[in-house]
Amino acid sequence: MLEVKNVTKNFNNICVVNNVSFEVKKGKILGLLGKNGAGKSTIFRLILDIIEPEEGSILINGKKYTIKDSNKVGFLPEEGSLGQELTVYEQMCFYGSLKGMSEDEVKIKLKMWLEKFEIVEYMNKRIKELSKGNKQRIQFIASIMHDPELIILDEPFSGLDPLGVEKFKEILIELKNQNKAIIFSSHRMEHVELFCDEIIIIDKGKIILSGNLDEIKSNYNKVKVIVKGKEKFVLKENVDDYVSKLDSKDVKMYNMSLNDIFIDKVGNSDDE
Repeated sequence: MLEVKNVTKNFNNICVVNNVSFEVKKGKILGLLGKNGAGKSTIFRLILDIIEPEEGSILINGKKYTIKDSNKVGFLPEEGSLGQELTVYEQMCFYGSLKGMSEDEVKIKLKMWLEKFEIVEYMNKRIKELSKGNKQRIQFIASIMHDPELIILDEPFSGLDPLGVEKFKEILIELKNQNKAIIFSSHRMEHVELFCDEIIIIDKGKIILSGNLDEIKSNYNKVKVIVKGKEKFVLKENVDDYVSKLDSKDVKMYNMSLNDIFIDKVGNSDDE
């Protein structure tokens, strides 16, 4: 569905996306991970043809994306773009018109999605009256209301409480089962582990790890060892020799979580 091939982008002679390649197939969810400034949002802007790469190509269904293809793509930006004085209904009518939807279509789809999020009573509320979490829900609805084939979500869990995250998870899995191609970025590894099929870890514009999430976790050649009374640390080689010298009651070994792998590859973790 989405193919990113050897894409490079520079700003002021600084390479911010460096020879990046990946694909997202229909019915799959890809997590794009990295610290602030790693190049995630720039990749999204390249996919959406907001900016042009110096090298490489980006194809959607085998063709270069243009504004004429905007109905095929839904985008949730990290920074919201809602009009604070508009009501939810007015805002959605505006977004729907940009995607070629009639007002009747908007009304039907908006009511359906508000019901899914259990916030039907917000239909005629002004955006400025909503909480941060509910603004995020409305922005998300705006990105999927026109039934796109490809869904791009930049930090979709921002401002959501645990119940909100759980509802997003439920809806993303529903969209995946509808054969949508989904790519999203997040700082929160625990959210990525909930439902991603594939992941990419990017650092300083370059992909440093990619592949099937379960395979990466099961094949990662390090384990985390916790010794009672001591700090956590990671061992790569001769784990059995080390552990055999200690009292087994004082030692616990764990497979690396995605968060552990991210920290190991990137160097440190960024919390929101």
